[in-house]
Amino acid sequence: MRMPFRSPTEYYCELLAPIDEQICALLVKRKEISNDNPGFPQSDLIAAWSQQYELNEDWLRRIFAYMFGEHHFLPQLEPAGFLKFVPILKSVEIGGVFYAVTHMKQFSNASVLYIETEVITADPYVRFGHASFDLFISADYQCRHDSGCGQRKGMQNSFVVIPPLPDKLDGFEFFLTVKPRVVPEIQEVYLTETTVTIK
Repeated sequence: MRMPFRSPTEYYCELLAPIDEQICALLVKRKEISNDNPGFPQSDLIAAWSQQYELNEDWLRRIFAYMFGEHHFLPQLEPAGFLKFVPILKSVEIGGVFYAVTHMKQFSNASVLYIETEVITADPYVRFGHASFDLFISADYQCRHDSGCGQRKGMQNSFVVIPPLPDKLDGFEFFLTVKPRVVPEIQEVYLTETTVTIK
């Protein structure tokens, strides 16, 4: 659930209203020119703009990051009126990883679909790296990642699907896009067996 927005201050300089309106008009123009797919400016561009206009570079990065993800702030329909559980049990194995659409929860206004992912290995020291998941079913359905959890070799992700899916999913295909996220490696420091005296 999204927390309600609270203004950081009660103060507003009314002289800025015409400029802020121009900013809004430029944002609309930016969306039109990019077909609502602006990407993100290269670091050297942001650095140049920062110097040219004497603006903080990190602040500019954050502004462009917020403009990139407007869809995250659009109103989102929350599932309501739980009806039942529906087993699905469709699965596939790709590259030593098992993907399964296990079940869905039916609500009066949406479906919540559950996808399990499991590494097929007997090695106890294997775990998933960080990744994000997108689901596509067809142009008739809007899918949004809802939640995810996992442990070592397995994880579960749920997706809100609007409008609700039918109870019988014969002929349906589920297209899961996995986007690995590179996380900097953490250097491990191994302690030696010793006795430490702290005075």
